[in-house]
Amino acid sequence: MKKGKGSKTQIALAVMVVALAAAVGLNMKYSADQEKGVNNSSKYLGQAEYVNAEVSSQPDDKAQEKDYFVKLRNDRKKAREDALDIIEETLDRTDLSSEEKKNAADKAAALATAAEAESAIETVLKAKGFSSVVAVIGEKDINIIIEGTSDTKKIAQIQDAVLSKTNFTAADIKIISASDN
Repeated sequence: MKKGKGSKTQIALAVMVVALAAAVGLNMKYSADQEKGVNNSSKYLGQAEYVNAEVSSQPDDKAQEKDYFVKLRNDRKKAREDALDIIEETLDRTDLSSEEKKNAADKAAALATAAEAESAIETVLKAKGFSSVVAVIGEKDINIIIEGTSDTKKIAQIQDAVLSKTNFTAADIKIISASDN
């Protein structure tokens, strides 16, 4: 009987030693991260992290411009999704005439066509060397927002891309430099 009681004690002791070692290891890991300036509260499961990356408290101008273009694209996407939701709600209504439903379907098709043209223009301009560009098609004009300043060569490239992908005229194209904002 003593032999069985001793082995239970040894097993319990071994489990406690392993738990203590795990706690010490975790403490060392998280303490090392905090000393390096890594904020664990902003990490997400599966988030990519650069190795040997410098942590900067102030984003540089390029990062701010990239964020500006990301925000523009996200705002455009949200506005488009909201418009499509309204159109879908309209199409789901049973009290509408077939003409009203056709108008709603035409608006949805126009949004899809505009989204496709915006994407094509942005792709062409990025291939021509524009690092950040956002195209926004309105009912009567198109706005092209670019990073940096525009010169004659850039204006010609933008007009060529827009004219080849849409039915707008050169007078309908508005070029906006993000550095002016």
